[in-house]
Amino acid sequence: MTHNVDGDGASSATASESESERSARLATDEPEGTVIFELFGRKVIRHGDKATKINPDGIKQSEIDVMRFVRERTTIPVPHVYEFSPTSITMDYVEGSTLQKAWNGLSKTEQTAICAELRDYLGQLREIKGSYIGAFGRGPAVDSRHFAFEGGPFATEAEWNDFLLEGLVKTCPAVMRSMVHSQLRTDHDIVLTHGDLVATNILVRDGHIVALIDWERAGFYPEYLEMVKPLRGPDWRIGYYNAFPDLFPRRYDAEYLVDQFIGRISRR
Repeated sequence: MTHNVDGDGASSATASESESERSARLATDEPEGTVIFELFGRKVIRHGDKATKINPDGIKQSEIDVMRFVRERTTIPVPHVYEFSPTSITMDYVEGSTLQKAWNGLSKTEQTAICAELRDYLGQLREIKGSYIGAFGRGPAVDSRHFAFEGGPFATEAEWNDFLLEGLVKTCPAVMRSMVHSQLRTDHDIVLTHGDLVATNILVRDGHIVALIDWERAGFYPEYLEMVKPLRGPDWRIGYYNAFPDLFPRRYDAEYLVDQFIGRISRR
């Protein structure tokens, strides 16, 4: 199954917007309620049976579109989106704990059940193939390590590989660059990818997954990226990360090692 969506991303604040205008705009996006998450200016506010995510850097149209698409086309639990603005999304409030907090307190039976559910959800995403590499709706692809760098969208994996290598430090020897390039494959399937399945983006309750959240990085990417991205800097004390690579039809050990090496010599 191939699914392509064309569209422009939602625009964020313009460069000419004053700080006071920006503050006023953000204030109008914030409903009265309880702040349940806050980090680097981003926050989530619970108000009744809804939650509003605030992102001062802007909400991309692709995040809205992919949440709605996945909710309609799969059985993956995704919060229903009610409304959105250039800097906010209002959606269902989902009662639950992050897998980050819950994992080590779960029974082996509950951990096994959660892994089985996530394996199924990954399978459903991976059945949806793409004809380009980039954000949902043909937006730019993102390589996010320490920072988020955008490029593309790309027509081929070879172009994606070149984009990854653009981030290498200028002092990287040519022979090392050549070695890395020789280990980057160009024949992976391009599949729908959540893009950030860290344990904090999985909500659980009563031993089951109740929501996958934070679809900001979702798009069509080489099949290995879904596995290697959460393993770039995990808290290995959370057993979820040790179980995660085996939730895929096959493990991407070589791709993970190459990705780790790129991270060490990348300015990104």
